[in-house]
Amino acid sequence: MPNRPAALIVEDQPFVGMVASDILRESGFETFHAYDAKDATALLDQHPEIEVVVTEAVLPGPVGGIELAHQVSKERPGVQLVVTANDELSQSEIPSGARMLRKPYASGDLRTLVAGKSLLAEA
Repeated sequence: MPNRPAALIVEDQPFVGMVASDILRESGFETFHAYDAKDATALLDQHPEIEVVVTEAVLPGPVGGIELAHQVSKERPGVQLVVTANDELSQSEIPSGARMLRKPYASGDLRTLVAGKSLLAEA
């Protein structure tokens, strides 16, 4: 299997997570999916090759997506972060360098935000 960049999708809505994973796989990524911050942290620990994390701002459990993004930013500063949200979210709430993506988003919007990590040329 060729060496591909890896992405982690953190989304508690299975269909939304599946669609995001499909978008990134089509862009050349190996993808992992977590439903909450606890699962995401475990996957990040198991897979140091993860270069991109796309997390929903609001997640079930004691740690939300915004908190997860700050944790990842601190512990793995080279990881590209995208925070998705249905409601109002300001850039000041997410880590410096992270990108916001309003839901519902078009597949091209997600591809554009993570294009720098993809090994495949944009079509």
